[in-house]
Amino acid sequence: MKSSYKVKLPHTNRHKTVFLVEDDEDDQFLFTEALSEIKNATLFAIANNGKEALERLAQTTILPDIIFTDINMPIMNGIECLTQIKSNLITESIPVVIISSASQHIEMAASLGVISFIVKPSSCQLLRNKIEQAINLVFVPNLQPIQSTR
Repeated sequence: MKSSYKVKLPHTNRHKTVFLVEDDEDDQFLFTEALSEIKNATLFAIANNGKEALERLAQTTILPDIIFTDINMPIMNGIECLTQIKSNLITESIPVVIISSASQHIEMAASLGVISFIVKPSSCQLLRNKIEQAINLVFVPNLQPIQSTR
């Protein structure tokens, strides 16, 4: 007797929590405005540099679903922060997206495990689209065959 299979899509409508690591207040504002227009995505927190981000991650019991980080920041830059995140067993599986005007770091960021690199766009709408694309890239449902009850 041949089994038939159906595809079951996991529940993907839950809110995705987004952690922003960015030192520029104008960029923080643009990011949060763009994020507010994305269905099922909410802001987890904002850190002003990599050191602050790592401290926040160490103190929380619930981790964000995804991290967006700038590269050029004081105290600890985004590359140093990314390296620390990826070398920590607790945070290594959190997807990280670089969002920066420093596009010369794309290859290095990719080698460190970022899922995407967004060059900071000039419009809020374009930024919203790029943030949403990155979030959706991470949260594509895994297709799992299940045996039919027929």
